[in-house]
Order: sequence, then C-alpha cells, then structure tokens
Amino acid sequence: MAKLYVFGIGGTGSRVLRSLTMMLASGVQISTSEIVPIVIDPDQANADLTRTITLMNDYAQINSKLTFSEGNQNQFFKTRLEKLLNNYTLVIKDTNDKEFRQFIELPSMSKENQAMMQMLFSEKNLHSSMEVGFKGNPNIGSVVLNQVVNSDGFATFANSFEQGDKIFIISSIFGGTGSSGFPLLLKTLRKNKSIPNFANINQAVIGAVTVLPYFRLENNEESEIDSSTFISKARSALAYYEKNISANHQINALYYLADDLTNTYENNEGGANQQNAAHLIEFMAATAIVDFCNDEFSLDSTIHKEVGLRKAGTNITFNDFYDGLCDMLRAPLTQFVLSANCFADKFKFISSADVAANQGLGLSSDFYKSPFVRNLKKFFEDYKEWLKELKENKRSLDLFNLSVGDTPFDVVTDIKPQSVRSFKSNYSLLADRLSSSVGKCVSNTKEDRLLELYSIATKRLVKEKFNF
Repeated sequence: MAKLYVFGIGGTGSRVLRSLTMMLASGVQISTSEIVPIVIDPDQANADLTRTITLMNDYAQINSKLTFSEGNQNQFFKTRLEKLLNNYTLVIKDTNDKEFRQFIELPSMSKENQAMMQMLFSEKNLHSSMEVGFKGNPNIGSVVLNQVVNSDGFATFANSFEQGDKIFIISSIFGGTGSSGFPLLLKTLRKNKSIPNFANINQAVIGAVTVLPYFRLENNEESEIDSSTFISKARSALAYYEKNISANHQINALYYLADDLTNTYENNEGGANQQNAAHLIEFMAATAIVDFCNDEFSLDSTIHKEVGLRKAGTNITFNDFYDGLCDMLRAPLTQFVLSANCFADKFKFISSADVAANQGLGLSSDFYKSPFVRNLKKFFEDYKEWLKELKENKRSLDLFNLSVGDTPFDVVTDIKPQSVRSFKSNYSLLADRLSSSVGKCVSNTKEDRLLELYSIATKRLVKEKFNF
C-alpha cells in the first residue's frame, strides 16, 4: 500500500501530529499502512515539538514489536510510522545562533542592497534570532525556508518517494513558519524540476489543512509576537492562497478550520517554554488527515473542505460530531480508553498469572514487567493526559469521563451504558470478555497476542455497552 508523507510545519504542525499519533494508536481506520512524518520547524527546542517527537518514537517502538500476521484482528498501533529523518525533522541549516541579518549576509552586501533590505525589513526583523523560529513574521520565514529544498533531509524525502504515494501538509495561517512554509513547500513540490524524483512528486495527490486563528496570546512587551495581528495575517494569506494555490490547482484537497479567539496562551516566543495544552482544533485537523487518506481526489481540480461540528458549544461531545466523524472516531477512541483505564486501575489484577486470559495466551507475570509492556503503559498514560488536556481546554472536547474507578463503562460522556445480562457494570464484565476472546487470537508473539486480545475484547464491549 502507498505511503502518506505528512509535513508538519511549525508549532501547529507538531501539535496536530500529536493528535494524529493518538488516533493511530487507538486504531482509527486510515487507508495507508505507513505514514512518514516530516517536521519543519527551526525552533528545535520547542516543547510542543520535542513532546511530539517523543510520542512518535514511543509509538514506533511499540509498533516495531508487532508483526500483524495474517488473521490478526488487532487494530491498535497498526499503522507504521517511518522515521525517515533523524527525529522526524527536516533540519533548516544556518539558523542556530544567528540573527536574520547574519543569515542573509547583510554586512557583506553593497550599500544599495543593504538599503533595499532595510526598506523591506525592520531593524527588529534584521536583529531577530533565527533559533526560535520566525516569531509571527512570514516575511522572514519566506526567505529562510527557501533554502529547505537544498537540504539533505529534503533530498532524502524526495528520493524515497514512490509512484502512488500521497502528501499532506499541516500549517497555520496566522504565524510565521506555517504561513510562509506551506506555499513555499507546495511550490517546490509542484514546480521545482531540479528536485530528485520530480516526476512522481509532481503527479502526487497533495492535501493540506490550513489552520486559521484559534487562540490569542497574553500581552508581553518582551515578545515579538502580537496576536492582535493574527486576523489580518490570515486575511492576507487567504487572498494569496485563493489566487496562487486554489486557482492553479496546485493542491487537490484543502481543509480549513478555526475557532473563536477565547482561549489565551502564555506569550512565549519559543523554546522549552512553548508547550500548549491539546486543543479541539488540533484534534479536528488530525481528522482531516484521516479523511484525506480515506477519500479519492482528482489531480486536475481543488476540493475545499471545512472541518466542522453540528454545534459549537463550550463542551463538545460525540453527540456534537457529524455522523461521518462519529463513525470514524468513537469506537476506536473508546476501545483505547477502556484499555488505558484497565492498565491504570487494574494492572495488578490483569498481569496476574492466575488470570484465565493470560494462561490461555501464555502471558506470564514476567512478560508484564517487560520493556514492551512498560512502554505500552506509558503510552496509555500519555493518551489519558492528552484527553485530559482536550477536556480542560477552552473549548472543551469532553469525550470521556477520565475518573471512573470500578465502573469502567461510565466512561463515555453523555452516553449511558447499556446493561449486559448476568453482569454488573464493572471490571468483571471486562475480565469475562478478555477470557472469551482468547480463542479468537491468532498472533504468534506475546506482544501481538496481548494487543489483539484487548482489541477484540474492547470491540465487543463498545458494541454491547454503547452500540458503537
């Protein structure tokens, strides 16, 4: 099956990739067996970026231990994440410890060219450090990102591309890195005949999600980023996209989404302090990637899609999703949170050698102490933290009750679980479904058998309890 290359540009790109990774872990169905994430962000110390890289590494480590032999019914961690580049990151050269004026070699220019640069860029622009990104300045980003095409990382991407592979680009439209990086990258993919493998890349189906303003920043006199300019930047970028991208059919599918600017984040220019809680908009942007991969698009036209909800209240539940989005998400996300809660609340019980499911599959108590299970438990914890951030943010994506104790099926917000004959609504039902699923597991390795067991059992449970 063909690969999907996903370019995540800037901080928004990394945060959307985080949500996508969580969806893939839960088994959201996507029509590709392999995704190749490529991050473009000069701010290598950005906490949103480093957190996402760690998460994708953890995902890839779990996936590498799974074989998915014929007949294996496990859907968790099924899609491979390929680390084509070191830390999934396309390195932008000559930005460390440099001001923008040094990057463009302003001191060595002729007086006439220096005067021109001083007309185009303010003194603040010229003395801006490149190490933490472009601080909301797409004019700077356009200059710096032009050299990405000449990087070793871009050549590695281009040489690995095969006929039939697809490309998806994540960017924001109101900052510096995303709004400048998206059109430059797209122009390179469609028009630069000097890149390796140009024939295949030029004819590829390409999609993108353009994230409009969805938060504001606190006032900070020491920061160069001013969120009061977000709307005007977005208007200018949209006008450019309409004339130079959509009208020329450079893109085959372009998704848009935005939100009211009610959510306020700390104004950090970048680095280790820039770590924002997961947001509904980033979650919805990740669903656009799944939709793009599962749909078919013509090479000679541009389809525009708006990612939306039935209604946009302050607390969003599954009932607020359109039917297609519900069908895509609710069963796998619920299966994964049931498994995560089981590992968090009942690990001592489920890891016991006396449990019938473990005896049937040969899963010893020592196996539950293995690096694989430790990594799995950590990923489950990260998954619940991601859901918690989404739930507590403005606007709240309130899909699950995250503290259910011994009533694991009180987990889906606004949905009362159905009763199952002869069982109370507690972990005894889950234990029974795990035991009765043993005979359906066909995997050869212990790692495969463990996840196939939970995938089969929780699939049955979400049907019985929630009719998903």
